[in-house]
Amino acid sequence: MIDTTKIMTSNPNDIQLFNALVNGDISAFDKLFNLYYPILCRFALTITREESDAEESVQDVFVRLWEKKKHSTTVSNVKSYLFKATYNQCILQLKNRRTRVLHESEYAINMPSDIPIEEAENWEAFRPVIQSAVNQLPEKCRQIFLMRRYEGLTNSEIADYLSISVKTVENQLTIAINRLRIQLKPHIKQLIILFFIDNL
Repeated sequence: MIDTTKIMTSNPNDIQLFNALVNGDISAFDKLFNLYYPILCRFALTITREESDAEESVQDVFVRLWEKKKHSTTVSNVKSYLFKATYNQCILQLKNRRTRVLHESEYAINMPSDIPIEEAENWEAFRPVIQSAVNQLPEKCRQIFLMRRYEGLTNSEIADYLSISVKTVENQLTIAINRLRIQLKPHIKQLIILFFIDNL
């Protein structure tokens, strides 16, 4: 296991943000996410060797950090803490990868070709929940997410339209997805089922 504590120094501002996050400050969460997400993804990629798995591992670290914020202990080195959490999550990701692939293949084979109309009607009940979660996104983040998800624009097209970099678009979309995962987590099982009926 990589010992990151020997190469990382504590940043007082990081500790302040972490403590604010623990107290439920969503803006502190966003700042830590924006600050560490790119470097943690690069680190995770050296372990998972798959970009999607690396990104998912880092996102899971932040989601769990938010979900368990009330039970978080005092952290003296935020950077080291996040790197260790990412390392552990990547190892778990590697262990689960083979099982996940097998399950997904089995599901694809056995997935019913038609879905009862009652299921489609149930989907409408979730639209207000999804819309509410989207409306809670920061203004710029929400704008970029809607342009990408509902207007079908590419990241490059969004960047040109808003006169920002493609990297900024990518970061804002990642934040949006992460925030929506947190907001919609209580409904995720139902949404996964209904997703096959229609798009969000």
